[in-house]
Amino acid sequence: MKMAAASEDEILEGFLCPICKADLKSATQLTSHFESLHSEEQDVLRSLKDIFGKAKKIILNTDETDLKETFDRALKFSSQEYYYPPEEEQTIGVSRSSTDYFKGVRSARLERYATETNKLLIRLDKLVCNMPTESNQRKQHEQQVVPWLDGTSVKLCPNCAKAFNLTRRKHHCRLCGSILCHDCSIFLDLNVARGIVDPSAPQTSQAEEVTEKNGLRLCEHCYKLIELRKQVQENRNAKTALMTAYEQMRSLMDQAEPAVAMYEKMCQSLFDGETTYNLSDVNAMRGRIGKLAEGIDLLSKQITLFPCEPGTRHAKLQNAIRQAAAHYIKEDLLSLRKLPTEAQIEEVRRERYEKAQKQVQIERQRAERERERRDENEPSSSRVETTHDDDNPLLEQMNIIRGYIKEARKELKFEEVAILENNLKELKKEYQLQMLSNKT
Repeated sequence: MKMAAASEDEILEGFLCPICKADLKSATQLTSHFESLHSEEQDVLRSLKDIFGKAKKIILNTDETDLKETFDRALKFSSQEYYYPPEEEQTIGVSRSSTDYFKGVRSARLERYATETNKLLIRLDKLVCNMPTESNQRKQHEQQVVPWLDGTSVKLCPNCAKAFNLTRRKHHCRLCGSILCHDCSIFLDLNVARGIVDPSAPQTSQAEEVTEKNGLRLCEHCYKLIELRKQVQENRNAKTALMTAYEQMRSLMDQAEPAVAMYEKMCQSLFDGETTYNLSDVNAMRGRIGKLAEGIDLLSKQITLFPCEPGTRHAKLQNAIRQAAAHYIKEDLLSLRKLPTEAQIEEVRRERYEKAQKQVQIERQRAERERERRDENEPSSSRVETTHDDDNPLLEQMNIIRGYIKEARKELKFEEVAILENNLKELKKEYQLQMLSNKT
């Protein structure tokens, strides 16, 4: 209970005697104090006993009277008899920061684990570097890198506490040299070990059971430290969703650049009247470029939808990627040269064919003049009759190349189509010269 002192503004707390204001520490001592020193104040004593008895009955729920009336009377009595001072704002006392202490403990612990892990990594590097393939040489190499503990006095496995015998042999951890049994051993894949030592080394994707032949025998403690370092490396090299989407977008851009160059080359071939490509080939290449543009646009939109605070550097970067992608699509992929019509292509090819026929006629006349000149100079007995060979190997090669061209067009490999068409033209020219020479 609290009471205000009469002579001063001090607030007294505790089991106070209402007569002498002494703090009796407990209800029993307060009652004894009243009985011995203030026996004349029996009415006050009875009221205190009644108050304590009533409170005890309420707590133990043994009172048959209405609890609500009891609490109302107690509140009314307390409001009349006791004085509650106004609440005051509590001032902040002396405080102390434990941040420096926490950092010191944390740094010491991290340094201990980091030092131990670095030692294991150095040993692991020496183990996997130039490791022999033969078992005897490999065992000797492992003992040279990490000395093994002498296990003559060790009777139990330190990890599982099982006794060593003929069936449970003693083994050594290849990183710390401690003794353990086979059941407590954990094998680390050599490819994984090389990746931990050198993260830039290419990783093999062969999934096979790790055994003593293709792994390093480790104890649980060393394996956990190496696995923790592996997780740190993976988290450090892990790519965010934005980085993944951006790399996919750049990959599509890299595919679009040669596709656009090939499209321009095919268009120019059509305008020149060449027969290397046809209109369906160019339309297929245009459709491929359109699909690449759709993929670039979709990925750039996804990048802008990643959550970030507006106005930050991250948000500006996402908007810049989107704008650059839109500009690239508009300027490089959607501004392609317009294709010629079928009539224009036929007209150019007809002119080209007529020009080629005139050139062939000139060559034939020249060959005829050469033949007549040789006939005048050579006797008839020395002339050799030539016949046309239906099984000409040139014709067979041209048919094979035509089949390759058809397959390359089906797979949209127009670079191969161009090379094969050039080879076919060379064979045609050679065949024509052979026919002319046979006629002469």
